[in-house]
Amino acid sequence: MKQRKIYFYWIFVFFILSFILGFFFKVNQENYKKITQIKEHTVKHPENLPTPQFARITVFGFKNIKADIYRLETIQYIGGNVIHAEYKKFLYKILDLITELNPYFENPYIIGQLLLPDYNYRYENLDEKEQERNLSEGEKIGLKGIKNFCDAKKLEKIKNEFDLKKIWTEEMYTNPCKSYKIPFHLAFIYYFYKKDPAIAAYYYKVTSANKDSVEGSKIMVAIMQGKSWDREKSIFMFLSMAKENEKDNIPCQNFADELGNISVWIASKKLFLDAKVVKAIEKARNQTFWKFTEEREKDFLEDTKCDNYVNKAIREINLLYIEQANEKYKEKNNGSSAKDAQTLYDEWYLDFLPTDFQQYSDYGIVYILNTDTGKFDYEMGNY
Repeated sequence: MKQRKIYFYWIFVFFILSFILGFFFKVNQENYKKITQIKEHTVKHPENLPTPQFARITVFGFKNIKADIYRLETIQYIGGNVIHAEYKKFLYKILDLITELNPYFENPYIIGQLLLPDYNYRYENLDEKEQERNLSEGEKIGLKGIKNFCDAKKLEKIKNEFDLKKIWTEEMYTNPCKSYKIPFHLAFIYYFYKKDPAIAAYYYKVTSANKDSVEGSKIMVAIMQGKSWDREKSIFMFLSMAKENEKDNIPCQNFADELGNISVWIASKKLFLDAKVVKAIEKARNQTFWKFTEEREKDFLEDTKCDNYVNKAIREINLLYIEQANEKYKEKNNGSSAKDAQTLYDEWYLDFLPTDFQQYSDYGIVYILNTDTGKFDYEMGNY
């Protein structure tokens, strides 16, 4: 009889425990669903994120963990809104929040500097005010990175020192930042997007003072501070960006090195930029990279691709070659420029008509005169 009581007792205990465990499992399952819904809502509606100030006082001792969660959600947010680059609308707000919770995450600063300033008219439909806002936010997140990653006293010394040898060798200047990447990308923003080579030169100086810096940063300082043409500056700038991105893309990295050597020879007047050189570069480009196609357009034009920057450097070489021919055209035509590269080729001022890498089935990038600047530029269309 006693054994039966014990037996029923343990059955009763088993059922009670099963009920309790089942209850907790159900509650946790519902909680997980709710948390997932909240995360999805955050990804889809980042406008509801807390302000950096509010987030700081509500995460208690878990700032780094919360910052990491927001960082992962940023990746989801970009991926979920990649069409038409809609992620840019709230990208700065997310990155500002992450870097407020943990100022020493480097990637958020770099993501912002790479993605926010860029504009691709084929995917985005933004007016000038929105483009300017994105550019300003890219600059702002970069400057915030400088504030958090760099030594303000060393920056001031570098700003007032123009002897590059001292900056590169003396301890009082070296390693002004925890990493070279943030000032490197900020220099790109100031030169390419904000058209301010003076500030760009300063940030290239800061970049070059870091021992872990890319090799090309020292060349960029010399070029920015020298009297080289803007076109030549652009060539080296794009090649330095190529060397910074996709370092495991060996064919592209090797091609960038070779193109860099050729560009140094051209800039120093040791190599004349003629049809033979331009044709050889185009042939090497076509052999090194996959053929550009509309289906794989984003692979070629993505801001983190080595190929993208090498192709843009080649575009600048083509434009430099065309501008040289246009100077001869102007001599024969009372100072008037040709309307496009096709005209220069048809009238024998060009021995070779370069083809831009970005070509579609029946149209593509062509090289035309920008009547506002008097320089040759590129646009989508046909000759």
